[in-house]
Amino acid sequence: MDLHLIENIVAIADEKSITKAAEKRFVTQSALNQQLQKLEAELGTPLFRRARGNWQPTQAGEAYLQAARSMLLMKKDAYDRIAEAAAENRRRLSVGLIPERGVDMFTAVYPAFHRAFPEVRLEPVECPVRRMQKLISLGEIDLGLATLTEGQMDENIYHPMAREEILLAVPRENPLSEGGAVSWRDAPETDLPRFAAQPFIRIYQTSTMSELTDSLFAQAGFSPKVLFSTASNVSKYRIVEAGLGCALLPACYAGDGGKVVYFRLPQRPSWQITLCSRMDGFLGKTEKRYIELCKDYWRERLK
Repeated sequence: MDLHLIENIVAIADEKSITKAAEKRFVTQSALNQQLQKLEAELGTPLFRRARGNWQPTQAGEAYLQAARSMLLMKKDAYDRIAEAAAENRRRLSVGLIPERGVDMFTAVYPAFHRAFPEVRLEPVECPVRRMQKLISLGEIDLGLATLTEGQMDENIYHPMAREEILLAVPRENPLSEGGAVSWRDAPETDLPRFAAQPFIRIYQTSTMSELTDSLFAQAGFSPKVLFSTASNVSKYRIVEAGLGCALLPACYAGDGGKVVYFRLPQRPSWQITLCSRMDGFLGKTEKRYIELCKDYWRERLK
């Protein structure tokens, strides 16, 4: 099989448009259309249902794409193994980063990684966890930083970095803050129902943290009065710091500015900070070293 043709057909499926696929693959639309028509004639069946801007694979197309993606992953793994066996280290390593904390980790571990593998090109890709899981399954990202619970893990492989506790953050000026600690490491325990009448800052429902916090409110027996929702845990902390409301906050974002106090919840809720890789994907010495450096980073950050 012609792997260039396979990559072109997969691009049509990914872009849902032959025009966008041609742009992505740096070929003319007419040339790509001819390739597709020739392949469909050879197979005796159409691979896509044509609709402007929304090309969808037919049942035959789904079968072709499943095999095509497997072949491309096999090619990638083979090339990675050959590069490492040849000791050339002239490789590209794409690493997925969740917003906010991902960039902090990347900039911290990059210098040591670059010293060890100066010829390896690290390519950061910033995206949400669920999008990252899909890109890793497709082989478009090699390793991805993800924060999630065990129940949110898919068939990919998850390399644990650290377990991060979820804390209750309360404005220090709030009367209910009495007894709280300005450092999350010294936080005493409290019951969440005490704060049922308080306004809360919530994370967006699309976040992997949302399921965890929703379950905590359900266990506490109340629906929070939501001041507003945000995609950012940094924003949640800043709003609590401004005295506007309370929040359930991962320990990594719990600042020690003095205007926020922290409590632990009886359940000691937490989630896993992990690096994710594709099931059966190749992990060479470069990937393993990157994983080690990230583990060291989180061990130091959350000790």
